Amino acid sequence: MALVPAPSRPSASRVRGGPHIERLANAAAEALAARGVEVAVAPALELAGGARDAVGLGRAERVANLAGRLRFREAGRPPPGYPVVVLDDVVTTGATAAACARALAAAGVTVSAVLTLLSAG
Repeated sequence: MALVPAPSRPSASRVRGGPHIERLANAAAEALAARGVEVAVAPALELAGGARDAVGLGRAERVANLAGRLRFREAGRPPPGYPVVVLDDVVTTGATAAACARALAAAGVTVSAVLTLLSAG
């Protein structure tokens, strides 16, 4: 399986001491590997500048906020043949998960699942 962390805004990453979802993906991969599960962390997405903090935004505003701002990073492409799981911290409206899946699909990567830690609302 390949875990693709959902990217955060650069300012949010700085506040959190770096890319917190990527750290979480690495910790999950280590734990799974210790149990014999083959896992790769594939940081295949990045968030371009201009996205605002999504707190308080409705679904349409969140979709617009992410439109054209999620970019595929070839250097983070998941290994061929691995089922791809997008990993995110919170799902509020599903806009981020959908944007991640669209960006990956545009690069020829099929998402098998989205895993979030929390559901807001």
